[in-house]
Amino acid sequence: MKNRTLIVLATICILHGCSFDSAFFPIDERPDEKPAPHQEDISLVSDDGRSIHHILIKPQSSPKATIFVFHGSGSKISNWKKLLRPLIDDGYQVFLMEYRGFGTSEGDASHDRVVQDARRAFLYLVGREDVKDRPLLVMGQSYGAQLAINIVANFPDEVAVLIIEGAFTSFRDIAMHTTPWVAKPFTWAFFMSPYTSTELIKDVSVPKLIIHSLDDEVVPFSMGQQLFDQAAGQKEFWTVRGQHADALADHPNEFVSRINRMAGLADN
Repeated sequence: MKNRTLIVLATICILHGCSFDSAFFPIDERPDEKPAPHQEDISLVSDDGRSIHHILIKPQSSPKATIFVFHGSGSKISNWKKLLRPLIDDGYQVFLMEYRGFGTSEGDASHDRVVQDARRAFLYLVGREDVKDRPLLVMGQSYGAQLAINIVANFPDEVAVLIIEGAFTSFRDIAMHTTPWVAKPFTWAFFMSPYTSTELIKDVSVPKLIIHSLDDEVVPFSMGQQLFDQAAGQKEFWTVRGQHADALADHPNEFVSRINRMAGLADN
């Protein structure tokens, strides 16, 4: 029994020490939704030669701004388009990146590789003619919030607003939260966070909207509060009720209204 316990603990340590495993990125086997109207499919080649899939969805009229959305880790981007419809209907064009190993994106996910993909995608986006001369917002939900914070911390001059929902404070913290108590000392000792959101957000000077549900059973509400407390500059903490990272689905009008106000687009 003792040997079996040690094997289980060692396995947990190895899994949590790896970059992305099934605990972070469960593969979504649902069929893809149909392409959205006004959808552009984009393939970018990564530094290691992998093709990474992205989409840009435009509103019916000329976009008032662009939002780079980093979605949560439980689905392909084709299954997030419906959720983002309120933003598109309000005049935003929405850009999404398909994480490695999902959909048609090639390669195996790792913390460093996905961040590199995100930075490459961001540089591509800011270079587009239909993105220049209008506000660029970055939004992340759940796991995607880590990428959003990382991107804005590295490219603050290019971003108008950061929006994060259901964010965790660090990879180690969320691993500790989900690890059985008997294995927590091992997780703490062996799990290495490639970057820590509570540290990065201290240097993010752009306006920030931080959203977290009091009922969140995936990421503790206290993590959202801690990120808000550590955040620098202009910031707003929106407390909601409901499931993890569901504010846009549950409160679409208020969600869009709060983004508009923070981006100075309330009258558009």
